[in-house]
Amino acid sequence: MKMYASWLWMTLLCLGSLAGAEVTGVTEPVRQVDLSFSEPGILRALEVEEGDAVTAGQVLGSLDNRIFEAQLKIARIRSESSAQLEAAQAELEMRSRRLAQIEELATRRSANEDELAKARSDHATADAAVRLAREEREALRLEAALIEAQIEQRTLRSPISGVVTRVYRDAGENVSQADLVVLTLACLDPLEIVIHVDTALAQTLQPEQVLPVREREGGLAGQASVAFISPVTEASSGTTRVRLRLPNPQGAHRSGLKYTVEIPAGLAAAR
Repeated sequence: MKMYASWLWMTLLCLGSLAGAEVTGVTEPVRQVDLSFSEPGILRALEVEEGDAVTAGQVLGSLDNRIFEAQLKIARIRSESSAQLEAAQAELEMRSRRLAQIEELATRRSANEDELAKARSDHATADAAVRLAREEREALRLEAALIEAQIEQRTLRSPISGVVTRVYRDAGENVSQADLVVLTLACLDPLEIVIHVDTALAQTLQPEQVLPVREREGGLAGQASVAFISPVTEASSGTTRVRLRLPNPQGAHRSGLKYTVEIPAGLAAAR
């Protein structure tokens, strides 16, 4: 009788260690960002609404840039103009020919030292004017690039591909220094499910391991992979935090819902 009881206890213990577990977690965006301008101003345009899907790099809105845009046009016209450089080069060519003539006359003693010195000085001055014209043209090009950067700084672009979940401003509103946030974006593909499991059970999991999940209310099923297993056990609960990635290309899974994660039987024994 005692042998039977001992055998029964060992069997139940093994079955308990092989039993699977169901853990509940909540879906959340894999990434969520509040977008704001780096400086205050009037919101000239807002190109998106709540619920719109956006791609990384897409323009979402901009502050009033009309002054900068006018300055940019002027800077581009001046930087692209070659009139000053062409005039300086023509003067240099003329001074080069004149210097060559004076030097030729000087070899025949038909020009004095003063004439030769003046020709050389005029040539040097014309050469400096060409270099100055080139430098001014480059400075104007850099000025245009600076204005472009200022306009870009006042342009709101999406850093991620995702969905607009909140819009806080309308076109024409003033964006103050105290509150520069304009909208919130969330990346919903994939979603994350965060669960807290017993540390012994967490140690049976492996990165990229696929686990079945199911939405608790609607029953929508999916497959989530282990993305991160915390190396730290939470002292208060004795559990370990685990993040799962749930593919959501069609948007069937919603963020903020409770999902049951099934940890199959036998994982602890396999370890």
